[in-house]
Amino acid sequence: MSKKVVILGGGVGGMSAAQELAERGFDVDVYERLEVLGGKARSIPVPDSATGGRKPLPGEHGFRFFPSFYRHIFHTMKRIPFGTNRRGVYDNLVETTHVMAAREGMTEISFPLYVPERLEDWEMLYRLLVKNEANIPRDEMLFFARKVLKFLTASQARRDEEYENITWWDFVEADGKSKEYVDFLAVGLTRDLVAMQAEISSSRTVARIYVQLMLGILQPWLHVDSILNRPTTEAWIDPWEAYLTQLGVTFHRGASLESFDYDPGAGRITGVQIAQGGASYRVEADYFVSALPVEAMAGKVSAEMAARDPMLATLDQLQTGWMNGILFFLRKDLDINHGHILYVDSPWALTSIFSQNFWEDVDLSEYGEGDVQGILSLCISDWNTPGVLYGKPAKECTAEEIKEEVWAQITARLNDTGTIFLDPADIITWFLSPTIEINAGEPTRNTEPLLLNTVGSLRYRPEASTQIENLFLASDYVRTTTDLATMESANEAARRAVNGILGREGWRLGLCRLYELEEPVIFKPARALDALRFKMGLPQLEYL
Repeated sequence: MSKKVVILGGGVGGMSAAQELAERGFDVDVYERLEVLGGKARSIPVPDSATGGRKPLPGEHGFRFFPSFYRHIFHTMKRIPFGTNRRGVYDNLVETTHVMAAREGMTEISFPLYVPERLEDWEMLYRLLVKNEANIPRDEMLFFARKVLKFLTASQARRDEEYENITWWDFVEADGKSKEYVDFLAVGLTRDLVAMQAEISSSRTVARIYVQLMLGILQPWLHVDSILNRPTTEAWIDPWEAYLTQLGVTFHRGASLESFDYDPGAGRITGVQIAQGGASYRVEADYFVSALPVEAMAGKVSAEMAARDPMLATLDQLQTGWMNGILFFLRKDLDINHGHILYVDSPWALTSIFSQNFWEDVDLSEYGEGDVQGILSLCISDWNTPGVLYGKPAKECTAEEIKEEVWAQITARLNDTGTIFLDPADIITWFLSPTIEINAGEPTRNTEPLLLNTVGSLRYRPEASTQIENLFLASDYVRTTTDLATMESANEAARRAVNGILGREGWRLGLCRLYELEEPVIFKPARALDALRFKMGLPQLEYL
């Protein structure tokens, strides 16, 4: 008889765990507090936007970003059927071709994400590398390269015990450096793409992800940066739900975890209390997988559970931050850059993409009132720095003020060289993610924040398999190789949780595949040498 597994949470972590378990014959039930699946990855239809039998405008929590190191997610997507796609949902990913850095009062810098084939692409690289239009002092560029090399030649033990306790800001010695060094190297990519704050984030985590992003750019035969070819729920979440349902997974929507029933004597969860539709009921299973976000799980851990596994007691020590989306639906189909635009010096750390440029098979006339031609999707990564119009951080602004601030910050960087790319007259409507709850007289709430890998926080992060015999964790706060609050990390955590269950069941074969982050093999001897030096208490060698 198949064993029963209850999964709490229907986001990427929960659905990934459900897929791995169901494909191996387990009886799986997923309980999700919302009426929709997908968690932070889901699309969010714009309320009251559909007319004439059309679909609602496709809002998002924030745009999806699939860099080349997302190997766990890609492996999962290839197994989710989608129409006639040979590789399932994975074939719905479309590669972006260029990244643009937009700065106020300066010409934008673009560079290709593939081996240049056109003259204009070679010109872009010439402007970036030879003319140095980023204006980063040469000596500072060399200094930063030394810092990256230092990380690449550091052993894992040194990274875990030394770099984990140094902020990225201090590691790259940003104090006293030029504004360009700070905007592009110390802060830029990390703040704009993954909402990491250089001043508080662990250099172990930031450097690791920075290296992966850079390696992706330096290996243009990979899909360095991909996005989906239609709204996320249509391209991925709905087909995923259909596939899991076909495998026998049962979904319970609008069902929230109230509490765990824990038996201290047996060291097991005997059941969970679920609230749904105004009623409360108990659910029993052989195994329980919590795919809840850290802030939700921390509040469900009882004193008895924490006594059994002290790592569960440290979850409230982990910090969260905000990275949420706002969309502008436009009358024009704009193609300013065929990929992400980083507003590297914007107070609110904005990043955008024109989604419709990648939706070749999507007829936008089927959405809203049928008049949308362009979709400008942005992420706000810094909610604490004052803006340029109202002098307030995003957390203290009304929704209208947020919209005005974002528009002002992006147009100050795109319309500043004489060409008006963005005209407010082209805005049909806009949409701020409803996960930002703004009520007059009350502090603004973010109902779906992100884990922040703050300096020294690794010691508070648990393994996927807890010390409670039948409780497993499948969320991005779990210790993973990916080590960042991303869909990739949630998927990897789910695989580790499932492998824990399989281990308890005595499986030795058929475990979930786990991937390591790849780093250049040329530095492997240096890392091995540093492992010995670290063990002997010796400092790291400098190679430049």
